Amino acid sequence: MAETIAYWGKPELQIEETANDSDKPITVPAGQIWRVLWIHVELATTATVGNRQIAIEGRDASDDIIFSESAGAVQAASLTYTYTCQPGAVREAAFVNGQINLPIPPDFILPAGYDVHIFDSAAVAAAADDMVVQMMVEKRPYT
Repeated sequence: MAETIAYWGKPELQIEETANDSDKPITVPAGQIWRVLWIHVELATTATVGNRQIAIEGRDASDDIIFSESAGAVQAASLTYTYTCQPGAVREAAFVNGQINLPIPPDFILPAGYDVHIFDSAAVAAAADDMVVQMMVEKRPYT
């Protein structure tokens, strides 16, 4: 017997690749509700000295934090590292081959006006470091 997979909503990739920016709020548009499946972050740091620490927040429409997680290790200058954020991941305390995992809630559901904020909490070179974010969400109409 074939197994049927039931989806919560329509899968869609959200991408934020603005250069010279390590502070990325991604807002759920009006008329939608999102379930965040996973987030992939790549951070290329400049030569500016200082340790960056990636943080992820879920925020309501008033920017109140409803979920928060930060990487278990910091990233120094002149490096390119990747961060994988998904339900069930263990918060790792070290990078392995330039990669690290962070957990997100298994039902990370955000209505219109809420956002996922991904940023360097140390703000070492916020207007110079390059952060690229891909986030897979399932979306459905929200009224």
